[in-house]
Amino acid sequence: MENKYSVKGVLIALAKCLLFFALYLLIQVASVNLMSILLALIAPHKYDFFTQMSVELTIISGCFTILFFALLAKLFKTNLSDMAHFNKMPPRFVLSVIIMGVATAYTVVIALSGLELLNLIPESWVQVQNDTYKDVNNASPLLQLLSVGIIAPLLEEILFRGCMLGSLKKEMHPWIAICLSALFFGLAHGTPLGIMYATVLGIIMGWLFVKFNSILPSLLFHIAYNLTVSFGGGLSIFTLILPIPILILEIVDINKYFRGKQK
Repeated sequence: MENKYSVKGVLIALAKCLLFFALYLLIQVASVNLMSILLALIAPHKYDFFTQMSVELTIISGCFTILFFALLAKLFKTNLSDMAHFNKMPPRFVLSVIIMGVATAYTVVIALSGLELLNLIPESWVQVQNDTYKDVNNASPLLQLLSVGIIAPLLEEILFRGCMLGSLKKEMHPWIAICLSALFFGLAHGTPLGIMYATVLGIIMGWLFVKFNSILPSLLFHIAYNLTVSFGGGLSIFTLILPIPILILEIVDINKYFRGKQK
């Protein structure tokens, strides 16, 4: 049977991903530094910008980056909706992917807590992770909602699932494409612990994207996951027992739906 994938196609897809990733990092850094300079000129003694206003700068830089990718889409003679695969999804799965996001958040918390208790994660990793996200955790609920609940998921799904995975899955086996895009997603989180769990999340969200050929399911999952981590509270007997079975049941239900469509 003829191989439908070509080396040239794979290399072009990888080059696109590296370009998207480099532009993402460049625009994020450039917009944060530009806003910091502007704020320093306006109110030089009022803020320590990279600490006191880090969440606000993250929101602004995210908006700039989304706008940049919208302009990039125009350059490619398309629009952001098509480039990022904002396709329709079956309404019956809207609640399912939201439940998956919540269940996954608690599953990750349980897994990381267990690894930490068993001393399988270096304490320095935990400290770096806590230091990285302490400004977000200490921000007002509104800023947390805007940053981790709207801007970050929207930007990351447009980039890592819509643009990157959308390019990769055309040129290689879907699971290889999912894993590669998940690795890029993990690397974007910077810290060792962030890279570890974000890569796993990237695989789940990539699977949703490939199944539905749309970033809407992964976007809803991502929003639900982030908001649960930010506002979900501590572990209880219910959140210790229920998340993993619920997550498995939802995955089985989605697989069953698409197997039925293939018949």
